[in-house]
Amino acid sequence: MNAHDIYQHVTNTIIELLEEHQEDWSKPWISLGQDNDMARNPTTNNYYRGINQFLLSFQMMRKGYLKNQWATFNQIKKMDGNVIKGQKSTPVIFYKTAYVGENKKYFKPEIVKSMSLDQYKANHIEAIPVLKLYRVFNVASQTEGLDEQFYIHEIAQELKSFEKDESAENLIRETGAHIIERDGNKAYYDRASDHIVLPNRLQFNGEAEPFYATALHELGHWTGHKSRLNREFGERFGDDQYAKEELISELISAFCCGYLGFSKTISSNAGYIKNWLGVLKQDSKAIVSASAKAQKAADFIIGGAECASYNNVRREVG
Repeated sequence: MNAHDIYQHVTNTIIELLEEHQEDWSKPWISLGQDNDMARNPTTNNYYRGINQFLLSFQMMRKGYLKNQWATFNQIKKMDGNVIKGQKSTPVIFYKTAYVGENKKYFKPEIVKSMSLDQYKANHIEAIPVLKLYRVFNVASQTEGLDEQFYIHEIAQELKSFEKDESAENLIRETGAHIIERDGNKAYYDRASDHIVLPNRLQFNGEAEPFYATALHELGHWTGHKSRLNREFGERFGDDQYAKEELISELISAFCCGYLGFSKTISSNAGYIKNWLGVLKQDSKAIVSASAKAQKAADFIIGGAECASYNNVRREVG
């Protein structure tokens, strides 16, 4: 399968997801971390990233799997387990950069990194993106014979009242973003003044996770400022770039919420879903690009202690 086919396969999956839930406004259309964890590979203990995080977490929700853990057929075999007969795999994308010089000679990445610019040019090296599809299985629901720890699922206790989550508070605070909480019906990022406005957290009816998800969505937009990751925002609701930026920010929020252990759900807003569908049907690379940008921004927020000063959050009422 070539790169174009891979992009199209991923895009078709997301379009199917959006169209499937286009009229289902009462339920979220994707959950990242039903077991309060993001998609990861238990054989390497590494989290899947970018579009793979999105696809695997969607598949977990769609199939009702209990844990967000995924591995290849061979990795499961090496752990002395088996894939249950008849189970279908879920494709993930493996992406790397290949360095090719004259006469199609390949250079190892570590060799290229040690080269000077003159050496790089003298060898006529080109950086070529390489995409491959790999197939993985949900460890908890599609395998057998593994250690029982892979099959035990503990149901997270729901918050009964709004209790501050210290990890979330620290994550948001340490970005250094200027955030104002006040009584109101809007949450937004103001590009001109570079600050975020959120409704008073008490307006979230005692539910902490939706408040943090909203804050992280607006922080997603904040990362796109020209002094940070310098993304193009779009000018008005309905244009393609605006739709892409909203999708990126929703993914940023989902990735950060997964990191915090929240079961973040991406908005099921009719207007946004319609716009996203339009963008995806026009550009098969849009969702892969959006996911990559969202992962970069989520990493920026998670590493917030390094980006700015602390304790820059103030609250207003009125």
